[in-house]
Order: sequence, then C-alpha cells, then structure tokens
Amino acid sequence: MVDLQIMEQIEGTLARLGVPVQVIDRDQEAVVSTPEHLVIRTSAALREDTPVVIMGKLCIRVSNPEIVLVCDRNIPGAQEILKLSAALVRGLEAHSEAEDSEMEMYRHVLLGTLAEEDYEAICQKYGIVRKKERRVLIFHILQMDNSRTIDMLQEITPLENTDVLVKIDRHTAAMIKDISDNETLDEAVQFAQALQETLMGETARTMTVGIGNSVSDLFELKESYMEARKAIEVGRTFAPHDYIFAYSHLMLERFLVELPEHIAESYLRVLFSPRTEKVLSKEIMDTIDTFFRKDLNLSDTARQLYIHRNTLVYRLDKVYRHTGLDLRKFDDAVTFRIFMELKKRRRKEEEER
Repeated sequence: MVDLQIMEQIEGTLARLGVPVQVIDRDQEAVVSTPEHLVIRTSAALREDTPVVIMGKLCIRVSNPEIVLVCDRNIPGAQEILKLSAALVRGLEAHSEAEDSEMEMYRHVLLGTLAEEDYEAICQKYGIVRKKERRVLIFHILQMDNSRTIDMLQEITPLENTDVLVKIDRHTAAMIKDISDNETLDEAVQFAQALQETLMGETARTMTVGIGNSVSDLFELKESYMEARKAIEVGRTFAPHDYIFAYSHLMLERFLVELPEHIAESYLRVLFSPRTEKVLSKEIMDTIDTFFRKDLNLSDTARQLYIHRNTLVYRLDKVYRHTGLDLRKFDDAVTFRIFMELKKRRRKEEEER
C-alpha cells in the first residue's frame, strides 16, 4: 500500500495546480472508496505510456508509486493532463527517494556507523562541505498519536539552507545546525526555547531538547550527537522539570553521574543522615534550591519564595547549626550543592529500580 503521506503529497500537489485528477492506490488491500475504483485499479487494460478509457474515465498507470491517475475524458486536453500529471508524480517520488537516501546518510553520520575514509565520497556525492562549524540538537517528543516528531518539526522549524533535520525514530529527530556564522551556545538554547514555545502553542505538546558542543568536521558530528543524547539523559536526572539541556552546561552533573555508586552513597551518609533528616525537610530543600538558582542572593531568593528576608536568614541559620555548612559562603554552598545533586541522582536510581 502506498504510504499515506505520499498519497497526501500527490493529491495536495495536484490540487494546488488545479489539475482535475483523482489518485487511486493500486494495492489490493487499499481502501476502496467506490466499486468503480476497484474495477479501474485492477483492470488489465491499464498502461503507463498512454491513457486508456475504463468505466467511462480516462486512466493512466504509474508504477512508482503504484497508483492510477483518473480524470474525466471530456475535459479539454485530458490526455495531455494525465501524461503531465503522471510525469509530475514520478518526479515527486524520485525527489522523495533522494531525500530519504540523504537522510539515511546523515543518520549513519550521526550514529557513527561510517568509516572516516567514506566521508570524502559522501561529501562529493551530496555536495556537502566537510569542514564547517556545526552542532547537533536532539528533539524528543513523547506525547505522540499518529504523528512523527520530524513531521511536526518540519512544519514549525525555521531552517537555514545548510541546516538538516534527520529522523532518528518516531519520537526523536536530530538537527544538524550550521553555526559557521559564529552562533553561540546561548543562541542555540534560545532557538530551542522558541521552538518549544511554538510547539506548545500549536500542538499543546512539550519536547525535550539536548544540545551538543560545536564541531568543525562532518566526521565529528557523531560526538556532538552523543553529547546531545547525554545532555538529555543527565538533565532529566538532575532537573526533571526542565526541558532544554546543553551538554557543556552540565559539567558537575556529568561528573556526579560517573561517580561509582558505593562512593556516592558513602558521601551522602555524611550529610543526609538520620540526625539531619528532619531539618532538611522539603521546604528547606526547596529554599536552598531557590537560593542557589538566585546565585546566593538573599533578597532575590526571598522575593521568589514570597517570604520575609529574615525568614530566609532563619532557615539558612538552621541549616548551618545542624550541618556545619553556611550556605552564604561560596565554599560551603559548593559543597552542599554537590551533595544535593548526588541525592537527586540516588532518587532517580531508586525510581528506575
């Protein structure tokens, strides 16, 4: 059966051109809209080179994709209309196959399944500049019905001529973004945020985005791709309520993920002990988290939490009395932050178990 997307593309193209032609799938299992269509599509009289009359309609067969084009034989120039429509459909299919071939090539580049010596041939075949600054962004959408992530992104993503969207699976697509104009990482994050907002506004869906580092060679794109994947994996562990994760912004978190579990556990027992458990309540931990996000600024933190500044100072003093760490001091704040992130890692591992 002809892919539904291809059928819709063909019908849409012919409709935009104002061509009065119907499209019938020739597959025996295809949905039949009328008994007349069944007779037409199974007729032995169908030909590819010349339109023929079947059931009072002028018809021509196309073999790739396997369809029949039908129009009223009384339309002026009906024969030429069908021949031109058939040629147009063949061209659409050939273009689609070429795009699929190029997308498959990029998929192999990202997954690192090609040998380095293959890259020169690839660049010549597809007219790709090998040495250029690029980075990979991965987009992951879970709440899918019959749609695919790449289809949704193609509708909303403003692509430059040298940007490429690559299908990874139904839920995941990757963008190879040309950054030869010195686009910064912050600009890549802003781009991802804008896409996130557009997607939410148009489809009410959210997506997770991983952003890899920049690379200067097509062969190195696999590294940027793996970094973008790692950014999502690590980001979800330490910031489950966020959606956009840049690999280079997660240095501490990546280090903590690599720490052996038995070592992490031994350090956690130092701070998060039965003695401190009652003090480090959810309210206190949320206060500390906000304090860190506000760069240890007391006034900004108090405003964010809608509490008096003195209340915040009281909570921080309470933490100091029971842990020996004064979070208003940079060194103590860094120490506590590391332990806090380790605790998030342990919580994630417990959930997965």
